[in-house]
Amino acid sequence: MNFHETTYGRRFFDAQLPHLIKALELIADGLAHTETASPQGIAPDPRFLHDLYYGDYEPSVFKKQSSRQKELNQAVSAAEAALRDVLRQSPAAVKAFEAYQLAVGEQHGAVTEQAFESGYRTAMQMLMAGLSQPEGKTTAELPLTTQELRKMNGEWVFCLEMNEEVKVVAYKKGFIRVTNDKESHHINGLTLYRRRPNWCE
Repeated sequence: MNFHETTYGRRFFDAQLPHLIKALELIADGLAHTETASPQGIAPDPRFLHDLYYGDYEPSVFKKQSSRQKELNQAVSAAEAALRDVLRQSPAAVKAFEAYQLAVGEQHGAVTEQAFESGYRTAMQMLMAGLSQPEGKTTAELPLTTQELRKMNGEWVFCLEMNEEVKVVAYKKGFIRVTNDKESHHINGLTLYRRRPNWCE
């Protein structure tokens, strides 16, 4: 089973990753305003590096529990107590259940560790991708944005999917289209360059 198909994987991609992206957007905004030492209302923890180095750092998400989490914890405890009452009638069943709990706990730890590592690596990749310039590429070899195409009405550009030059039909408002004088296409799904990239020749 792939990671994204597991419960923890879905939780990571559906909930944790969007929060991570939001956090990265805030970081990028802070980097764009270097005159501000840190976001307003946020002070760095002076013991962060010390605690992280000695393994004492605990993310704030694990320090506090919401009322919903507390309700779920109580429900799990009640269900486990009821199950143990039934299992007490069979010592073999109790041992089997305890072995099952141990296996599930080890699996949970491994999946959580994998999710943490995946999230950390994803965050660092996103930071490096956002802060670095594409290597070996000039402006002409980068795909055109909608804002750029909006200002290029009547100009010819290269369409990767059609493998030919097309004319831009763009106005201040409305859809942007391209045409090869035979047929017209909306730019959705098309990759357009100012000229044919060197790697495409």
